[in-house]
Amino acid sequence: MKRKTVIIVGAVLLLVAAGLFLVRASEDRVTVDLVSRADRFSIPPTWTKRDDIVRPERFLCMSTNPCPSIARRWSAGEDLTLDKFKAVVAGTGFQMKTEGTCQRRPEAIGPTTVCESSGTDGDYDYILNVTSPGANEPDAVALSVRPHV
Repeated sequence: MKRKTVIIVGAVLLLVAAGLFLVRASEDRVTVDLVSRADRFSIPPTWTKRDDIVRPERFLCMSTNPCPSIARRWSAGEDLTLDKFKAVVAGTGFQMKTEGTCQRRPEAIGPTTVCESSGTDGDYDYILNVTSPGANEPDAVALSVRPHV
């Protein structure tokens, strides 16, 4: 009787471990897919990456931030033109709607959004935002990718 209980407990533990492994492998595949989608943007090599925050897929996602999601920020090192900005989103493979001129207005005070592009590929929503921190300061660029709801 004791040996039978040990075998049953061992089998249950093995099944639980296998289930956890399969769930984790599935979550990792979703996260890798998200990162590859964010890599479709043609980021110029002259931009300096400031942040790369990846919130991986989780079976239990208990947060106001969705999972999976990604947030990346760069310093462009220059004032971007509208043509340079459009070139970044041109190769994504889906429609991106661009607003703004990418030029800071002379009367602007403090950090100001100068242009933004947004779109969806059906699975995720993308926002690429360019902010001018101040006059004569290089533009900051932020990319946000979140699940489409």
